[in-house]
Amino acid sequence: MFRLSFILNIRPSSRQIIYSSRFTHSIYPLTIREVYDKKPLNQSINLIGYLLNARKLKTHYFLDLFDGSLTNNQKHLQVVASFNNHPDLPHLTYGCSINVQGKFVQSNHPKQEFELQAETISLINSSDASNYPFKPNAEQTLLMLRKDEHLRLRSPLAQVVFRLRSQLMFSLYEYFYKHNFVQIQTPCLTRNDCEGGGETFRIQPYKSHKTQAEKEYFNDQVYLTVSGQLHLETAANGFGRAYTLNPAFRADKNLSRFHLAEFWMLEVEVAGTYNYLNFVCFTKLDQLLNAYIDLLRTLAIDIYSKCSEEFKYLIKNNIQSTHIDRFLQQNDYPRISYEEAVNYLRNSVDFHNFPDDGDFTRAHENYLCQTIMNNQAFFIINYPKKLKPFYMSINDDDATVANFDFIFPSIGELSGGSLREHRFENLKLRLDEFDLTHDLQWYLDLRRFGGMPTGGFGLGIERFLMAITGIDNVRDVILFPRYYQHCDG
Repeated sequence: MFRLSFILNIRPSSRQIIYSSRFTHSIYPLTIREVYDKKPLNQSINLIGYLLNARKLKTHYFLDLFDGSLTNNQKHLQVVASFNNHPDLPHLTYGCSINVQGKFVQSNHPKQEFELQAETISLINSSDASNYPFKPNAEQTLLMLRKDEHLRLRSPLAQVVFRLRSQLMFSLYEYFYKHNFVQIQTPCLTRNDCEGGGETFRIQPYKSHKTQAEKEYFNDQVYLTVSGQLHLETAANGFGRAYTLNPAFRADKNLSRFHLAEFWMLEVEVAGTYNYLNFVCFTKLDQLLNAYIDLLRTLAIDIYSKCSEEFKYLIKNNIQSTHIDRFLQQNDYPRISYEEAVNYLRNSVDFHNFPDDGDFTRAHENYLCQTIMNNQAFFIINYPKKLKPFYMSINDDDATVANFDFIFPSIGELSGGSLREHRFENLKLRLDEFDLTHDLQWYLDLRRFGGMPTGGFGLGIERFLMAITGIDNVRDVILFPRYYQHCDG
């Protein structure tokens, strides 16, 4: 029997890992990007990819091979094939997938450094080129690509967007790992509407295959979650620092360019967040805001430095964020109270009739951002408690809560957060007010059994991508967008 003690007693010198060459052995197929990186000159290599173009010149064919692995200063690898050795090449069409075996050599052409001299070329799958939605050498836009969601990742433009999304996810994991956070996967099924807005997807009874009768799967009504925050607080009470990166679902009947029914939400929770004591690491709401800004700046700097070619490609396609410099350079953002924001609106021509304890619309946020804040991002803090969910910590005035919304140019509310109500009696009164005490007894127990005060925030992945790239529609930064009356694929 294999014993753990044997593993632990292995000497370091005997645990050497031997890496074999990419070009002699690998568990993964070789990619064009790896070929450019390693430059195996005069070696025979094997590649698979899509045919972007085929040109016939004198005695040779010149094929543009594309496999999606390239950075954007290199769009494809040119394959050179002689007429005599490859008589079947005229039958290959744009978009077909092929397997190429050949020698990687330096090119004599001034516009390219390398080429692949083909020895064998075999067709994997043909392509109906006449009906292919993306035409060779034709201009592509995100709107056009969105019409064929299932094929758009074969387009360099869409690939740039999703490569940026991939880097964002990695940068998030790296940031929280460096700051000693524990990642938690919160449930997608819940009995609670965390935000209290009622825009939840309800789990329907299922139909029995045997009797055709409808049956309830759970003993209570269950919904798709709109937020993992309440469950994440249990992790923060255990670990001190926790985050989750999960799908969230909102049944919002809104067809705007900002709304999705299914989206990805980063949620962060930190224990030790008071609003009035002075001996813990987070003493006021301001410090939670500072942590939030540190995260956003770190992410923006990391993504911009590692994906400079992707940003250049977006600019070439008339997509540019005019605000990313603020993330890269600005250390602080204006912070105004809800009351101050209301006064600004009431002193304006268009919004002078703003109601008492009214909630802000995107028009209000845009006015504040563009006119009052000189088109820069800013925080609105300390909303009236009647406008916000039960879990937010009530301030000393007993009328407002210790919360924030981060307002970003052209987007509006990018994200929000708050200190959580950690006082047992205060929370119980709020739960009783909303008739939620029975359903959220477990949440109340976090305070009943000596729980720590916590604070945190949420950040929508798709909206953040819009903010740093300048892409103006949320449907272009998620693979298969789900929104009101649309769930294709």
